[in-house]
Order: sequence, then C-alpha cells, then structure tokens
Amino acid sequence: MKRLLALLFLLFLVRLAGAAPAPPVDLLTAIGQGQVTLTAKALNGLGPETLACILTNSGPKELPVRVPPGLHFVAADAGAQDLFTFQQQLLVLAPGASRTIRLWGFCMEKHDYVPRSPTAYTCAGRAEKGLAALGDSLQKYPGLAGSYGQSFVWHLSDGEPLPTDIEVSPAQLRGATNIVAYLASVSSQVRSRVRSSATARAPRLKTFARRVPLLYHSPTAQVATLQVCNAQGQRRYDLFTNRRLTPGVLRYTFGMNETVDAASQPVYVFRLVDAQGKVLKEMRVDENTSQDEPELLHQTFAAEFNLAKPIKNVRFRVRRPDGTLVEEIGQHPYLPAGKFRYSSAFYHLYPAGTAFTIGLETAAGERVASQPVAGQ
Repeated sequence: MKRLLALLFLLFLVRLAGAAPAPPVDLLTAIGQGQVTLTAKALNGLGPETLACILTNSGPKELPVRVPPGLHFVAADAGAQDLFTFQQQLLVLAPGASRTIRLWGFCMEKHDYVPRSPTAYTCAGRAEKGLAALGDSLQKYPGLAGSYGQSFVWHLSDGEPLPTDIEVSPAQLRGATNIVAYLASVSSQVRSRVRSSATARAPRLKTFARRVPLLYHSPTAQVATLQVCNAQGQRRYDLFTNRRLTPGVLRYTFGMNETVDAASQPVYVFRLVDAQGKVLKEMRVDENTSQDEPELLHQTFAAEFNLAKPIKNVRFRVRRPDGTLVEEIGQHPYLPAGKFRYSSAFYHLYPAGTAFTIGLETAAGERVASQPVAGQ
C-alpha cells in the first residue's frame, strides 16, 4: 500500500512538473535562434505607443517571449531618428501566430527628424552608451518617462545637459535620485539636483519635435551656413557650416527637437546665410509649422539664339522678367557665331504660371541674348 501511495505521489509530481509553464525566452535570443521574426514601424511622432512591433512565432510550438527594456531600433530612413524603448512586455505566441505590441519610442538622435508613419524599423539589439541600463530603470520607474524620460535619453545619446533642477512627486523621488546618480556616473557631467514637491503631479517638461523641410533655390554655386536661432533671432548653433551649394533647388530636412517647459510654445528660426552673412533663406518653426515639403514645379523650355559673333565663357541663366536671377543652369567655354537651339529644364518654387527668361550672359553678367520662357 505504501509503495502504491509513493508511486501515485511520484506520478503527481511528474505531472505537476510537466504542467509548469516554460520560462519566457528573451526576444533577442528568440530572434537569434530563428524562433521569432520581428518587424516594426513608426506610428508618427514620439511617446507612448508610437512604435508598432509585429512578433511572429516561426516554430511549431507555443512560445512565451519576453520583450526586454532598453532596445535600439534603427530607422530604414537614414534621416529619421533611431528609437529607444524601455517597456518590458510578456506575451505567448501560438505556433505560426503573430502578435502586435505598441511600445513607447524615445528619440536617440536629436538632430534627425521625427519618424512618420509607416517608417520601417529594425531591432539592433540592446542600446549602447549606457542606455540599456537606463531602460531597465525607466521600466522600474515608469512614472518618470513622461516628464524626464526624453531628457535622460538625450543626455546619454547626444550629450545634452540635464535640467539643473529635477522636480518630481514624493513617490518618484527615489527613482529620480537613482537615475540621476547613474547618469552622472556614466556621463561625468554635473549632477542635477533632484527634489520632491507635492505639486509636481503633471509633467513639467514636454518634447518639442518637428520635422523641418527647408528648400532653397540657389541661383549659383556658393558657400552657406545653416544656423538655428531662438525666437529673437539670436544664433544658438549651426547645423552645417560653409557647405558648398550647387545651383538649383536644394532640399534639407532636419529635426528640431527640444525638451521644453510643458506650458511653453517655443519658436525657432532656421537661417541660411552666405559667406558674407547675407540671409539667403529664413524659416520660423513652431508647433503649427507644416512638416510637409513645399511643392516643386518642373519647367521645360526650348530657345533659339542667333549670335552675331562668337562668345567665350558663356553662362546660360534663368531670370525673372524684372532681372532677378533664378538659376545658372549651365556654362560653355565657347559658342561660335550663328544660330543654335538650346533645350533644358529646371525646378523652381515659384507659383505655377510664373514667367521667366533664358539668357546668354558673359561671366561679368552682360546679357548677349535672351528669350522668354512661358510659365507652366
């Protein structure tokens, strides 16, 4: 009888062990072993639920998966921001099944632009520069993510200083103190002061993040610097310095990203200046600035010229009827006397139907011949 009871107890233990759920597999391990595939895309902007991740079980068995904090996602668009996540997720994938999760994405590249839906992303593993441990801390203290999370991330990813004073609710004081101490140990920068306040319930900071498309029609080859200024026009820093511009419409797309006071309405000025400091293009950016590129128009033309004598070092220049230089679209070292036909095209930012002229000019700007170009 005792032997029978012992046998039954042993069978019970075996059955109990078999019923115990398998521990979750780390997502990165599952991907590396081919058990899970992951695709991700942006859902516009930064913040909660802005990165959609689709996890697919590639195997024949049910698979519990742990999505760890501190992941680095790389954008397929080279100009868009890489994203950092801090939320842990636990899920079970049925054989061959897919699940979609939405994660909070923080920007890891301050001067790149905010991703737009559906920008594709690839998981590059655990984030570097001390960010992986920060992800663990934000997972432990998620209440700090909405107010100071982006500042913490930029402090490590871009070397941005932290706010001098970090004010949190009493419940968040321990977490904020631990994170700030960790950041100071990693970056060796001056440690911020953390204090608690019973009124620090709503986030004191918000993230200003805009995609800034700046288009400029350069009439000739020249050197320029792109400055970022405050609302009063005071220069803060340069996005590029003494860059050589070629004739034609030039596209620059940047990110204007700052952590600012939650109640503020910030304004920034992008200013393109030439080597002499002359302003070539100026653009004010605020929360209502369009993130879409202005429409470019394509202008084609065919002109006939009859030269009475040869010309050396001739320039083909497009101007407005009032003489404003639009673009130097070509040069030629020598043109003989006689008739010839010249066909070309250019892009511009003027309204549809704008009239232009195409002219032959010397290097000194003397116009030898010109023809009108009908607006399209």
